[in-house]
Amino acid sequence: MGEIIDLYKQLCKKHNIELQECVQKALMGSPMLNLSNQTLDVGTCAVVGKLIQVSSKIEKVNFEDCLLKEDGIKSILLGLCGNSSVKTLVLKGNCIQGNTTIALAKMLRHNSTIVRLSLEWNNMGLHPESFASFCEALAKNSTVQHVDLRSNHLGAESAAPLAQVLLKNCGLTSLDLCWNNLGVSGGKILLESLRNNRTLTRLNLTGNNITNDIISAVDALMSKSKLASVKEKEYIGQTTLLKDQLERHEQYSVQQIKQLEDSLAQRDLTLNMTIQEGEFRTGKLEEQLSHKSLELKALQAKYEVVTSALHLSQERVTAVEERNHSLEEELKSSQEAAASEYKKIKNALDTANDQHSEEVHSLRSNITLLQKKVGELNVECDSVRKQNFDFKETTCSLQAEIKGLKVECGEMVSKEQAKHKEMMKSIEKQHSSEIQQLKSDHRQIEAEMKGKLANAETWKTEAQAEVASLQTQLTTERASAQAQLLSLKRQLKGEHAAIVRGLEEQLHVMEESRSDAEERLRSQVVANSTLKATNTKLTSHIHALNNDITELQARVESREGEVKAAEKHIAEEFSAQIEELQQECKQISKLNNIISEQKRLISDLEHERDLHKREAKLKEEELKKFHDDEARRVAMLHSAFVSYFSSSPGNSPSKLK
Repeated sequence: MGEIIDLYKQLCKKHNIELQECVQKALMGSPMLNLSNQTLDVGTCAVVGKLIQVSSKIEKVNFEDCLLKEDGIKSILLGLCGNSSVKTLVLKGNCIQGNTTIALAKMLRHNSTIVRLSLEWNNMGLHPESFASFCEALAKNSTVQHVDLRSNHLGAESAAPLAQVLLKNCGLTSLDLCWNNLGVSGGKILLESLRNNRTLTRLNLTGNNITNDIISAVDALMSKSKLASVKEKEYIGQTTLLKDQLERHEQYSVQQIKQLEDSLAQRDLTLNMTIQEGEFRTGKLEEQLSHKSLELKALQAKYEVVTSALHLSQERVTAVEERNHSLEEELKSSQEAAASEYKKIKNALDTANDQHSEEVHSLRSNITLLQKKVGELNVECDSVRKQNFDFKETTCSLQAEIKGLKVECGEMVSKEQAKHKEMMKSIEKQHSSEIQQLKSDHRQIEAEMKGKLANAETWKTEAQAEVASLQTQLTTERASAQAQLLSLKRQLKGEHAAIVRGLEEQLHVMEESRSDAEERLRSQVVANSTLKATNTKLTSHIHALNNDITELQARVESREGEVKAAEKHIAEEFSAQIEELQQECKQISKLNNIISEQKRLISDLEHERDLHKREAKLKEEELKKFHDDEARRVAMLHSAFVSYFSSSPGNSPSKLK
């Protein structure tokens, strides 16, 4: 646009004021560029062409009687090729011919906005080839409606391309061919082409050396085409009315459908809101259930802790039982040691008859002491058994309570109890058998001692045989005793004094072993007291665990009641929500019925639309038939008139003229 303004300034220095005003108006946005009767050189035409190409407000361009040069016309037409606003073009009196006609044809091929084209007082007919190209471009252009070709030296050879325009163009309504030289042959060609044209309503052929009958036939065809155009306009008006009515019905139905869709969307929103609220409530309830499940897990953890404590207590019981077993083994060892010592005392009695009575008394005292200790140990064992029995009863009660919580733990505990009972029974059987053996041994020893005391004199002679038997027994029990017995035999055979010394040493060893046994018994008594204390602690701990279990059971029952109440509340809420959803489903079914009715109405409207379309098609077919009938009637009338005038003797074609 800046270049155009610069060129315009240069033009203003060279040309007159009128041209400046016209171009300035066009630049200011005027819809008309009137350059008629102006002398325009090639440069100004180039500037004007660029102005026309750039401008979007110019609707009419007038170059009447400007006598433009060929290059100037080409530059203007080149500007019109890129223009989309010019509707009327006036090129009257510009000597358009040859190459300018070809440029005009190119412009018509590219331009699709020009409606009126005025080409009066030009020389387009002098070059039939360029005029034929112009007609081809005009035949393809469907926007041009009015063409003025007056005084363009059009001859008979120009009628054929014009006839092609009339046959192919469906938008041309007015064609002015006055004051040319088409002749009768050209008129006949145009008349034949007009019979197949339905859009042209005005064709002016005056001053073309065409007979009046052809002109009248053309006028008749034009009148018929005018009537047809009027009918087509009426039909178009009716069709537009019908289209408007259909569009209104469609808009009304679309509005109703939109209203229904909006109502359905609102219902969907309400349903979504209710569903979201239900989901929110269910989420809250799930959170509550999760909290309660966590609490139950905590209770289960506590229960596991309790079970672990019970396992620990059971392990402690097993440790106590192991200790009892070790004590019993120590008792056995002490009894075996006492038996070995008693045997040694027997050997000592054989060597020392004088001290036998004293030793017998001392041995009796020792035996009584040992029996007392054994009785005490038996009493302690009985107390331990009672404690174990009480502990068993407490464990059975705990196991019964634990079975109420979990059956599996009860089964495991019952299995362990069965094992424990079997172990205790086996231990008790072993202990009772060992005690019976000790009692029987003591009885046998006492009987033997009484018999020996009653038969002391006879026992002296048989002492060596008893020593030999005792030595054989000692060889079976201990390998070390064999060496001692052999040495004693040798000493008895050798020297009686050496035997006495050995017996004294053995007695000293026996006293030391007695002291060791007494210390062991004391340690066993202390261990039994500690075991009693541990048993009391375990019983107290078991009672505390029982209390905790009862409290946990009460909590579990209370939580179960709360869970049941929450489940009832949730079930009631869900039932209410389900009822609401059922009601909404009923409403949705009603809405679906309404939508189906609306769809039926829409289908009825579509059926009516189809009927209107069919009626329109029938009317079009009737119009086509009417046009065909009229054409046939015109042909018949024309042939009848021609035959009538040709058959009448007084009428000749020269007279008719």
